[in-house]
Amino acid sequence: MAIQIEVAARFDPAVHGEIERAADELFRQYFGRLPWDEGAAEAAAVAEHGLRERLLEARAGSVVVGFARLLEAGDTLHLEQLSVLPSHARQGVGGALLSAVLTEASGSGFRAVTLRTFADVPWNAPFYAGRGFRVVREAPSAFHEGLVRTERALGLLQHGERVHMLADISVSRE
Repeated sequence: MAIQIEVAARFDPAVHGEIERAADELFRQYFGRLPWDEGAAEAAAVAEHGLRERLLEARAGSVVVGFARLLEAGDTLHLEQLSVLPSHARQGVGGALLSAVLTEASGSGFRAVTLRTFADVPWNAPFYAGRGFRVVREAPSAFHEGLVRTERALGLLQHGERVHMLADISVSRE
């Protein structure tokens, strides 16, 4: 399957929201009810910090099958979300999106890409660790400290350890 990664103009709830809901089914199977089902996490992070968003989408032909939602947070590009339709999971779509995120960060002068994720969920921290990200114990910035507060307020931490991960842009991932 040939995947094309493109910059999207904006988050489209009918397209990207549907991918997000479908991908979250894996989390529902793993955790049960999800604290973010109310959709407040991304909105809270963006609203609290007034950050600029970027959106990359993965297409198989004319169909959007995944996306990466990014926030510009100082000298880092923060990967707020990476979602892939379950019908296209384990086919390299997530890896292609992540490679595009790193390329986007490098081409835009960011020093690193950061994210927050579950430490023990197999398709979370282990996926990113295998692609050049490392766990950092301290929040890299005030923005990241705010993410921890938001996650705590939403009840995300009841589902397990959450970690900050960072990929230095200067480090080769090939």
